[in-house]
Amino acid sequence: MYKLLFISRHNAVRSVIAQSLAMNTLSEQFEIESGGSEPKGHIDPVVQSFLSDNKLPQAHRYSHSWEERTKFLPDVVIILCDSLHQEPVPKWLSGGVRVNWQLDVMPEDASDSEKYAYCERVALSLQRRIDRLGENLVSGLSKESIRQCVEELSTL
Repeated sequence: MYKLLFISRHNAVRSVIAQSLAMNTLSEQFEIESGGSEPKGHIDPVVQSFLSDNKLPQAHRYSHSWEERTKFLPDVVIILCDSLHQEPVPKWLSGGVRVNWQLDVMPEDASDSEKYAYCERVALSLQRRIDRLGENLVSGLSKESIRQCVEELSTL
């Protein structure tokens, strides 16, 4: 069993979608959580609609701080922050494999239909990566093998 943590700034869009997709795809193989550096306190309503429309699990109804996940001790931390926008990334959890799967930020001033289209694009990108993650990770891989596997998925 692997522990997987998805991180983004607000834990209201990208990491919530990633957690939901991973729970739907990898639920038997992984324990999955998400968190953010500056949680908004709520999940974006368009994201909730997207998850509901696609019959995807909604792990939580509010955004979580990554500080709430410090006792989780993940094996793999996937950072979904967009470095072009100077988003912070955690310096802790150095015991786990940390990789960045960069995803653009959803524009806050976008219309609901633009936000929904963003969710669809992000979900497609993440689903490809998560599917491959599930195919490639097997018990007994070394930390370096896990890192290599997860880093290769950053470009899908």
